[in-house]
Amino acid sequence: MQRLIIAILLSIFSLSVAAIDINKACEERDEQKNALLSKMSTSISEALLAGQCTGYEQVSYSNIDSFAELPLACSEFVEQKKAFLPFDMSTSLREANLAGMCLGAIHKIAEHCQLEDSRIDYDSIADKIRVSSRDQIIHNMAKYVGCR
Repeated sequence: MQRLIIAILLSIFSLSVAAIDINKACEERDEQKNALLSKMSTSISEALLAGQCTGYEQVSYSNIDSFAELPLACSEFVEQKKAFLPFDMSTSLREANLAGMCLGAIHKIAEHCQLEDSRIDYDSIADKIRVSSRDQIIHNMAKYVGCR
């Protein structure tokens, strides 16, 4: 029983502890695109990585509508973080991909603001973004990350 509880806790907290490696995430996304059986050969963690790359690439300061799915993506990330079951057990590939998009988008804004990855509070930023209006998303993300 203790091992189960420890495994669940490690799964829950692993997303907010792990640093994002965009290069690795984009390699995974490209690998999935080129795979013969991409949907069947993709795991939840691989879908999350691919989503990080997609979110990172879709966020743009010059185009507010560049990432219309961002509130949905961050809602999915928050939902998965609050889920009773560990991320890998209660998530579809689409949901993991969306959650990854949220992480990638936040990471890009933080990188632009020169914030160290270890100082990014993905959980609280995602929680705030999911309720932001579409025309304020990028501005709010920069504010929540701590850009000046």
